[in-house]
Amino acid sequence: MTTFLKRSGTALLSLVLLCVLAMGASAASSQTVGVKFWKERSDKESMANSGIDADRTATLTRQANGTYTLTLPLKQVSKMGVTGSLSGLTIGDVTYDGTLTGDFEKSTASLTIKNLPASVLTGSDVNKSITVTCNIQMDMALLGEINTTARMCIWNKK
Repeated sequence: MTTFLKRSGTALLSLVLLCVLAMGASAASSQTVGVKFWKERSDKESMANSGIDADRTATLTRQANGTYTLTLPLKQVSKMGVTGSLSGLTIGDVTYDGTLTGDFEKSTASLTIKNLPASVLTGSDVNKSITVTCNIQMDMALLGEINTTARMCIWNKK
């Protein structure tokens, strides 16, 4: 009888630990990050970088399926007197369209880009950056969307 109780207790404890670990692994984990874009072939900032509002916090959230969601505070960019804003990213052959919320005039605009691969968390070293195409939606309908290639780094700010 005591062997039965020991085995039952061990099995119950194992089940409880498994449930706790599974719940912890499935919970979304959010972290404050820094984000920077550089020109493709130099160490100068890309036009896309001027569209990030550095006075507010960017976050990267790990989803249960292993992908990441980037929430990026935005401000408008200007090119040739026409304004626009970052609307998404292309990494390799995959385009990640973002969802714009908030208001530029109230400094509450943010872009949420979902399902990004883990490779986006590169660290702050430009030599470890990944090449992306920044999709910038211009306000003037005639211009539509401007695509500019840049190098991107995302790092944990803690």
